[in-house]
This record gives sequence, structure tokens and C-alpha cells, in this order.
Amino acid sequence: MNEQEKQKVKPSASELLADPTRVTVSVSQASMILGIAKSTAHSAYKQTGFLMAGVPVLRIGKRCVVSVSHLRSALGYPEPIS
Repeated sequence: MNEQEKQKVKPSASELLADPTRVTVSVSQASMILGIAKSTAHSAYKQTGFLMAGVPVLRIGKRCVVSVSHLRSALGYPEPIS
């Protein structure tokens, strides 16, 4: 493992929401943004198809992703200006 790989840092919740190029996040990333446990997020998705009201989980092949736009709307976070 080289130095760049060691220093690679996961983006914070605010960075994920503020990135105008990001269209979706994983259910795990969405759980971090919402401040809930991954297991809680996955359970909610499996039971209802949503993480919370207005935030559907989209299944694309084997991946489950969440629209960043829906997360922003549900949290009252403004759309970033690109």
C-alpha cells in the first residue's frame, strides 16, 4: 500500500451533500449522513423501501443507492451551486 492509499480519507457527510457532481450515495453513506446505524438503515430499506419519508432506496443490479437530491430535500439542505 502506497502513501496516497494510506492517506485516502472518506468524505464527511457535509462534503457528500455539498458535492454538486455526486448523484447517489450508498445506503451506508446515507446512514452516516442521517446519523443512524448502518443496520438501522438497511432494516428500514428492507421493510419499507425507504430510509425515511421522501428518501427512497434505488436498487441498481446488486447495488442499493440513495439519491443525494432526495436526501438534501428531506434534510432541508440546499442544492449546491456548481
